[in-house]
Amino acid sequence: MPYFIEFLIDNWFIVIPLIFSLFALFLLDRISKAINLEPHKGIVLINKKNALVIDIRPQKEFDEGKISQARHVGPDLDICKKEIAKADGKPVILVCQNGTNSSRMASDLKKEEISVFVLKGGINNWVSEKLPLIN
Repeated sequence: MPYFIEFLIDNWFIVIPLIFSLFALFLLDRISKAINLEPHKGIVLINKKNALVIDIRPQKEFDEGKISQARHVGPDLDICKKEIAKADGKPVILVCQNGTNSSRMASDLKKEEISVFVLKGGINNWVSEKLPLIN
């Protein structure tokens, strides 16, 4: 044990950044984004768990094509929280065009201890997987 303490003291310039790095990793994990779902796993959640799909894209993009059960709320965080409150414990999947905006919104929701899933790659990934959209 004395050798370990001596090592820590002698190598303080390594130990201090290591401690800060570990602390930063811990914080990032605590505020990390929601779980990213591949489109096919999203389908399983929708079909088996009756997941709520919330589409946060602008109205124009939503009107061009949507996932059949999706509810449109737009990019408004407060409206999104109201829709999630109506979910009654069902899983919630956030959808945007490419996954970026929904990941940001998921981070904001996680800060308020609201857990959601994010459709990985958004609608673009959904379409690339040859999954249907409705108008």
